Amino acid sequence: MIIDLHAHLGVDVVFDEEQSEEDLISFYDKYDVDGAVVQPYLPRIYMEDHMAIHDRIYELTKSTKKKFWGMASINPHFRPDDYDREAFRCIKELGFVGIKITPIGHATHPSSRDALHVWEVCRELKVPLMVHTGAGIPFSDPISVENALESFPDVPCILAHAGSEMHNQQAIYLARKFENVYLEPSWVGVIGVSNMVKQVGCDKIMFSSDNIYQIPVELAKYRSVITREEDLEKVLYKNTARVYQLDL
Repeated sequence: MIIDLHAHLGVDVVFDEEQSEEDLISFYDKYDVDGAVVQPYLPRIYMEDHMAIHDRIYELTKSTKKKFWGMASINPHFRPDDYDREAFRCIKELGFVGIKITPIGHATHPSSRDALHVWEVCRELKVPLMVHTGAGIPFSDPISVENALESFPDVPCILAHAGSEMHNQQAIYLARKFENVYLEPSWVGVIGVSNMVKQVGCDKIMFSSDNIYQIPVELAKYRSVITREEDLEKVLYKNTARVYQLDL
């Protein structure tokens, strides 16, 4: 089984990207991916736009073609009451399994006051928090997450892109220091992923594509680095299912 932890749907107004339901399903069919945790591409900064893409993801989770779960992505600079209302709706009503902060897109330092409110919401809702790391420093430097991690040891934190190619050593440092930190190394090269396997272990690494065109590359690098089948299964789906409490 293969579960893509980091998939996108909709139109991204920050990076001018777009991905449809048909795109996801067709590429997952092509590469034998069984399903994905799907989050919005970055919408315009209006709550109705956030709600609309969350509703669209919810409809995708009803698909019988693949297994899909939703992940909420809400701009942390919304008023706290508005943020809470949409976060609780996504988790409690739509059945989403996590929340995301994108520092480069949300203009949010992951340990800032508004971001800490997101951590508090994740703690209350008992869901993991994914934080984009890598592109967009200084906010997206993995080290920017450290102060928040000190205060929220009970919130599972997934470092999306694991610092990317430039900053993956910082991501490895955090994963080794904090029990609740996991690495999602999309866009990290083979050497970086190999170092993660050696230094952190396969129990803390999760497969994702971030972009459908990246799927074969991501699969190939894990299969070239990880030799034990049981470890490969952990990375390809078991860790994601465990941390996000997915019903497979």
